[in-house]
Amino acid sequence: MKKLSLIIHLSIMMTVITNPLQAHAQGPQLESIEKMSGFPSAEPGIEKGVSACFAGTSGDFLLLAGGCNFPETPAAEGGKKRYYRGIYAARITDGTTLEWVQVGLLPSDCAYGVTVQLDNGMLCIGGNNAEKSFANVYRVWLEGGKAQVKQLPPLPVSMDNFTGSRCGSQVIVSNGSCLCVLNLDRTCEGWKLVPIANGAKLGQPVSGWAEGAFCMWGGSTAKTADRPATLHIEGSRFADLEAAPDTLPAPADCQGSAIFLGGAAAINLTDDCILAVGGVNKDVFLNAVNHPQPGYMTHPVEWYRFNPYVSIYCNGRWYTAGKTQVTARAGAALAKHAGHVYLIGGELKPGIRTPEIYRLTFK
Repeated sequence: MKKLSLIIHLSIMMTVITNPLQAHAQGPQLESIEKMSGFPSAEPGIEKGVSACFAGTSGDFLLLAGGCNFPETPAAEGGKKRYYRGIYAARITDGTTLEWVQVGLLPSDCAYGVTVQLDNGMLCIGGNNAEKSFANVYRVWLEGGKAQVKQLPPLPVSMDNFTGSRCGSQVIVSNGSCLCVLNLDRTCEGWKLVPIANGAKLGQPVSGWAEGAFCMWGGSTAKTADRPATLHIEGSRFADLEAAPDTLPAPADCQGSAIFLGGAAAINLTDDCILAVGGVNKDVFLNAVNHPQPGYMTHPVEWYRFNPYVSIYCNGRWYTAGKTQVTARAGAALAKHAGHVYLIGGELKPGIRTPEIYRLTFK
């Protein structure tokens, strides 16, 4: 394990040094990646890995809840997607083994919701399963070795495949067409719905906070009979929630081409620095949605060209902190503890989940 960590560490450093976009970067740097062992197994099928799960921390424990996969027959062969309900916890140590224990259940099996990390525990917001989309909001934390689940005011509308984040006592979630805002100090007041000027409903955007403003990138509109799907590549900055957002640049690869963050994962490393990893390739994805071809889901992993760049938005710009196939996945979850970020699950290609978990260390 130490040898693997060292190899990944050296690979990251070589990428950073040779990347011209990194030359003037200021902010957190990716120092190393460690592969963890262990994944939940209490629910049949979950041990094969999930995407779109809830993930966070409670004290010194990593939390994972929900998610979905195709445990029996692959999606490419018409397999049925399975959703999960279990809440799992694993103590965080300096070692690389996670011993997962089921500590509770979500009220419903659920995936594709939003996790918002709290000072202790997490909010599990919205999501869906095979039957419905949810507006439910729950606070989940660990107490006495068991998960505590407290219901909070629901969203004004049901949402799934959306995004959200917290700054202080303010939580904002968005599906691209509106913002939903909750004050954690006054949860009894419920959520406030704010339409976004010229907004459009987006699938799987990402978000975070920088300089006191909610920022959002990625996501795509759905294809309809009248209009093709479109990609939201540039970002939006909501300094004034009632006004039209400002436009933010997208991250870029080492050739200067914009990186699409649809299906990516993002989390605040600090109050003003946002980490984004993974996501689908913009050209491969858009062509598949607008011009579907037989056998699309049967190609090898490399064909889909998921994003391998570790990008950080800080001081008003993006920079590249590393490049690794470890993070080239879609629908993964991120959880932060101390100076580490845990990359959990996701899919390596459409329909193929992974149970791999990695610990990313920043300095």
